[in-house]
Amino acid sequence: MTPTDVSHPRRALVARLVLLLFVVGASGALLAGLFLPTAFAVTDVVDSVRTEVLSVPPLPEEFEVPPERSIVLAADGSELAEIYFEENRVSVSLDDVPALVRNAVIATEDLGFYEHNGINHTAIVRAAIANVRAGEVEQGGSTITQQYIKTAAGLATDKSLDRKIKEAVWAVELERRLSKDEILERYLNRTYFGSGVYGIGTAAEYYFSRPLGELSVEQAAMLAGLIRSPERNNPLKNEANALERRNVVLDQMATAGFITADEAEAATARPLELKINELATPETPFWIDWVTRLLINEPTAQGLGSQMNALRAVGETPDERIATVFQGGIRIHTTIDPEFQLHAEEALAEFLNDPLRDPMGAIVSVEPGTGAIRTMAVGPKTHGDCGEPVEVDETGRELCDKTKFNPAVPADAGSGRRGRQPGSSFKPYVIAAALEAGYPPGWQIEATGPQTITDPTCSTNNKPWTVNNSGGNGVRDMYSGIAGSSNVFHARLISEVGPAKVKEVATRLGIRSTELKEVCAMALGSEEVFPVEHAAAFATFANRGVYCPPFAISRIEDRTGKLLFEHTPDCERVIDEGIADRVVDIMKGPVQSGGTAPVANLGKWDTRGKTGTTDDNVDAWFVGYVKQLATAAWIGYENGVDRYATAEQAAAACPHQHDGGGGDDLEGNVCIVTRYLRNVTIGGQAYSRVFGGTIPAPMWKAYMERAVERFEPVGFPRPGPLPGATVPDLSAFIDRSIDETRGEMQKIVEGARLNFEVATIEHYAAPGTVVGQDPPPGTGVLAGRAIFVHVSNGEGQAPLVPDVVGMSQKKATAVLEGAGYEVRVLEREVDDEDQNGVVVDQNPKPGRELVPGDGAQVAILVGKYEEPEPEPSPTETPSPDATESPKGGGGGGGGNSSGDDEEG
Repeated sequence: MTPTDVSHPRRALVARLVLLLFVVGASGALLAGLFLPTAFAVTDVVDSVRTEVLSVPPLPEEFEVPPERSIVLAADGSELAEIYFEENRVSVSLDDVPALVRNAVIATEDLGFYEHNGINHTAIVRAAIANVRAGEVEQGGSTITQQYIKTAAGLATDKSLDRKIKEAVWAVELERRLSKDEILERYLNRTYFGSGVYGIGTAAEYYFSRPLGELSVEQAAMLAGLIRSPERNNPLKNEANALERRNVVLDQMATAGFITADEAEAATARPLELKINELATPETPFWIDWVTRLLINEPTAQGLGSQMNALRAVGETPDERIATVFQGGIRIHTTIDPEFQLHAEEALAEFLNDPLRDPMGAIVSVEPGTGAIRTMAVGPKTHGDCGEPVEVDETGRELCDKTKFNPAVPADAGSGRRGRQPGSSFKPYVIAAALEAGYPPGWQIEATGPQTITDPTCSTNNKPWTVNNSGGNGVRDMYSGIAGSSNVFHARLISEVGPAKVKEVATRLGIRSTELKEVCAMALGSEEVFPVEHAAAFATFANRGVYCPPFAISRIEDRTGKLLFEHTPDCERVIDEGIADRVVDIMKGPVQSGGTAPVANLGKWDTRGKTGTTDDNVDAWFVGYVKQLATAAWIGYENGVDRYATAEQAAAACPHQHDGGGGDDLEGNVCIVTRYLRNVTIGGQAYSRVFGGTIPAPMWKAYMERAVERFEPVGFPRPGPLPGATVPDLSAFIDRSIDETRGEMQKIVEGARLNFEVATIEHYAAPGTVVGQDPPPGTGVLAGRAIFVHVSNGEGQAPLVPDVVGMSQKKATAVLEGAGYEVRVLEREVDDEDQNGVVVDQNPKPGRELVPGDGAQVAILVGKYEEPEPEPSPTETPSPDATESPKGGGGGGGGNSSGDDEEG
C-alpha cells in the first residue's frame, strides 16, 4: 500500500470525527441554552444534523425489552426452576439499587452522568484525538446513556465510527425522552457482568449470594469494575484482575466524594469473599423439560392436546416462543403438587434405585374433576444427555445414569414414538364399552383357557384368535372376570361388543394421544398408552363419567404481572353416570382378597384399580384411584439402542444384526434391543418375572398411602342392585341336535337377558345332542348369567339299570323314574311278611345297560304277603271209660274217693 493509500482512510476518519464533534458541540450548546430557545432548538438542530448531515435514522420508539430469565412455579406458588437462554437476568427497580451501588457504577463509568445531555464532550474530544493519532477507533468516551444505546439497539458488535455517531445522536435523543433515573435503571438491568450473568441484581445474587441492599461497598465496587471488561476482570477466571479493578473503583469513588479515603482504604484491604450462587438444578427436571417443550414445540403441545392455547399465548413462531419462555421473564404456574411429588419420588426410589441397571419407572397423578397433573416422578435415571458412560458391564455394554426419555407423557405428535402396552390395565375400558352396549354386569361365560375365538372380527390373517389365561379360569362375570384378570373372559367380551366400540369408548374416556387400532387384542392391552392419559382416563371413572383433559400449565404471567394465559377447564361427560359408577364398583375386585393386587388397598380410603402385565413381560402397570386422585404406576426398560465399547462386543451381543445377511445390518458398536422383565434383579431383589402386582402395585401404594392422608376418606356412589332374570325352559330341545336348535335356544335365552353358553359333556347320546340345561327352568338368577346347554360328546357310557331289589315299591319307582325309565309293577306272593311291599325282583336285572326314554321299561316284582287261614279247633267229648260217680255211698266193697288227700 502506498503512502497515499494510507492517507485516504485517515482523511475519511478525520472527516467523520469532525462531524461527530459538530453534533456533540451543537447538541451540548443547545442544551445549555446558548443558541436557541430550548423548547424547539434541540429538536430542530439535532434532527437536522441527524438527517441532513449524518444520515442517521431516527431513534426507535422503544428498544426491545432485555432478556430476563423466567420462573416455573408449582401449584402452591413455590419456585420449581429458573430458566434462561444465553442471558441469566432478573430485572430490578432502581429503588432497589442502594446508593453505594449506583455511586460505584457512576464513579467508574460516567461521573458526569447527571450533568451531561447524553454525551460527554470532554471525553469524546479526548478519545477523538487519540483515535486520529492512531488512525483507528482506539478509545471510547461513552456515557452510561451511550452504553445503554449500544446494547439496547444491538450496536455492540459494530466497531465502526458510524456506530459511534449513531450512538451519540441517539443518546441525545434518548435523554429528551427519558429521565436520568429511567436510563440508569435500564442500563443496570441490561449490563453484562460476566459468567452469563446480566443485570446488577442477578450479579449480586450470583457472585455474593445476597440481595443488592446487603452489598458492602467493596462488593459494589467489584461489580462495577466488571462492566468495562466482564470476562477479563471476572473473579472466577482472574481473581488478581478483579481485585485490582475493584480497588481502582474504590479510589474513583473516594475521588468523587462518594466515600471517604479511609473507607476506600479499609475496603481495599478486604478480600473479595465470593459466595457463588449457581442457579439450582431443577428438582423435577423431567417436568421442567416437558413443560417448557409444551410452550415451545407445537408437536409436543399437540401430543397432550389440552394446552395449545398456552403455546399460542407465548408466541406465533418457535423463535418467538423460545424468546418468551427463556428470555421473557415470564412466570409459568404449573399444576404439580410439591408434597405429592416428593412422596412419588421417594416411592419410586424405594423400588428402583440402581440408575445403571434397573428399569425406568413413572408415577403420574391426575386430579379427577379438573385434569390437573399433580405428580410426575420419573427415574431412577436422572434427566440429561448420557455423554460418557458411567460404567461398562462384563459384555462391554456401556451403562449410563442419565436419559432424556420421559415415558410418562405423550410423545410429540408425528414423532412416531408410541407409548407402552398397558396389558390387562386396559380391561376396564372393555367393561365400560360392554355396559354401554347393553351387556349386564352379570354377563357370564365359562372362561377356562385356552379358548379359540372364531369370530372373524378377531381373526388375524384369517386365523382364529386363541387366548390363554395366566389366571381367572372358571365361570366368570364382569366382577369376577376383572378381579381375576381373566384374558379369556375379556377376549370373549370384546368379540361380542366389537373392537370398534371398545376403541371409541376408550378414546372418549381419555386414551387420545395415539390412534388405537381396531383389534380384539386391545382387550388384553396390545395398544400403546402413556401413564398420564391412562391416569386421566381412570380419573374419568372416579369423576362419574366426566372427562377432564390432563393439563400441566394453569396460567402464565409476563414480567409485569399481566396475565398472558389461564387454563379453562374443558370437562365433558363421555359416559353415562350409572355406567361409570358400575365400572367403579366392578373395579374394587382387583384390590380385594383374591384379586390381582390386594396389596394396593388403602383401607378406609375406598380404593379401585387394575394391574397390567404384557404377555412378553416388557411392561408392568398398576393404575388406580381414590375419589380425589388417580395415579398410574409403570415400570419397563427404555429399549432402543445399546452401545458397546467395541464393534466386536456389539457383534457378539447381537450377531444377527451384524451378519450382513439382511435385517438391520448394523455397523459399529450398537445393538437394537428389547429388554424384558424376566430373570432380572431390580432394586437389589431377584425376580423370575415381574407382574403388575409385583412392583408397580406396591410402588403405587407406597406413594398413595401418603398422598391420601390429605383427603377425607370418601366412598364411591353405589351403582344400585344388579338386574335379575328367570331361567327359561329349554326342555323342548332335549334329545335334539344342537346344530338344529342353537339359534332358537339362543334367541330364547338372550330374550330373557341371559347369556347362552354351550357346554359339551361326556354323555352316551349321539354327539351334538342336547341332553340338558343348567340352571334348571324357573331359577331366579342375575341378568347375564350363563345358561349352559349341555350337549353330548357321544363318549359317555349308557346308564345301567339301577338295583332296586329290596327297596319299597314307592322308593324303587322314584329311583327308576328319576333315571328316565317307565316302571311296570307286578306282584308276587311271598311267604315272608317282611317282604310285603318290597321289590323282590326286577327285569332287566340290575347292571344291565338300558337307555332311558323311548319306552324303556323296568318291571319290578313287589312282594305280596297274605295271612294264612287259621285251622279249625277240635270238639271236646267224654272218655269212653269215664263214669260219673253218684253222690253219697255206692255199691261194691267200700266205694273209693277222688280226693288227693287220701291214699287208697
